Amino acid sequence: MDRQARTGYGVAALLLLSGCALLAGGIFKVIPQPERPLQIGTNLWLGYEPFHLARAAGHLPEDVTLVEARSSPALMEALSSGSLDGAALTMDEVMRLEAAGRPMAILAVLDISRGADVVLARSGDVAQASLAGKRIGVETEGVGAFVLHRFLERRGVLPAQVQVVQVAAGDHEEAFAKHKLDYLVSYEPLVGRLEGRGAVRVFDSAAIAGEVVDVLALRRDRLAGRDEALRRLLSAWYRGVGMLTGGQPEWLDRVAQRQGMTREQLARVLSGLDFPDSTGSQALLAPGTRALEPVRRWLMAAGQTQGPVDPLLDPTYLPR
Repeated sequence: MDRQARTGYGVAALLLLSGCALLAGGIFKVIPQPERPLQIGTNLWLGYEPFHLARAAGHLPEDVTLVEARSSPALMEALSSGSLDGAALTMDEVMRLEAAGRPMAILAVLDISRGADVVLARSGDVAQASLAGKRIGVETEGVGAFVLHRFLERRGVLPAQVQVVQVAAGDHEEAFAKHKLDYLVSYEPLVGRLEGRGAVRVFDSAAIAGEVVDVLALRRDRLAGRDEALRRLLSAWYRGVGMLTGGQPEWLDRVAQRQGMTREQLARVLSGLDFPDSTGSQALLAPGTRALEPVRRWLMAAGQTQGPVDPLLDPTYLPR
């Protein structure tokens, strides 16, 4: 499905359950935080499916609960409020949390987009015309905003020279079909469907290799006492990656059904994603990683921060 509607409890249900747990704790006893299952958020983005495959196969630690939300902004809000301990998010989303005053720790790079995030022109004629004054649709709270920034930067066009239109993730196809937009920042599998109707790819994440990455991030204040749970969670992740990329029909069919895709669509989206192994993830989280600096520039240019944004890069929980 879509990258922002990226089964566990929903966030709303989690908030209700958390309130009940606090009430019960007041009546009976307060449960020390490390004894409470880790609440890890995801959404229905294909790149996060290894977590769900690991759970289906019984590899997920018992002291970890997956919480699936409809959107990345919902996950960010739940992290800010403390309803979630951690989440699978894009690097830029984690850095936005950090810039907003929520200290975060990035524990692993989960996947790398190399073509799955795309800027589309409505037609070939639009693609050949000047960008100035064009209406560009984007989910402004998601990773699309960063992709749009890099697209305009590569074209030498200032944001003020185009009309940026907020388009919710679920409205991408309708907005393009009704010719309300000249360009759209979207993602697979929507991209494949839109290209089939005449849209033209003009930019994608392959052009900014290593910059659009999904990571597992935790609030820094939720790390204490969780070492073993986090190590087992990441071990389960890599088992799930093997299940997703191993080509076994039973697992691919399970993912395709969850994602609402055909097997062919699933293969297309997977072709635009890389899943680094533990060693690769460690290298990507080394000081000076290339995924951070473009996001820092973007946050500064957008006025979302006045100084450097430095989430903690902590690969110590990765399998050795």
